[in-house]
Amino acid sequence: MTTSPLSGPNPSNITRAKALATAGQLLAHARAERDTLSPAEAARLAHRPGGIPLEDLEASIRAQRERARTTRATSAA
Repeated sequence: MTTSPLSGPNPSNITRAKALATAGQLLAHARAERDTLSPAEAARLAHRPGGIPLEDLEASIRAQRERARTTRATSAA
């Protein structure tokens, strides 16, 4: 029998708190993995045909990371 981190062997037994905690862990892991990518690689993986142009995605990722660095530096001071 195959199980997932959220469901275990019986998905009807999962609590809301456990589902939220697991979702939070998965999101944190995904964000940490994403943050190891260069802005160009992250943009390439996020890009969808017909969506935001690749160059705009990359610029947005660079700006978001700069804002995060600024926020961390301000909080640490």
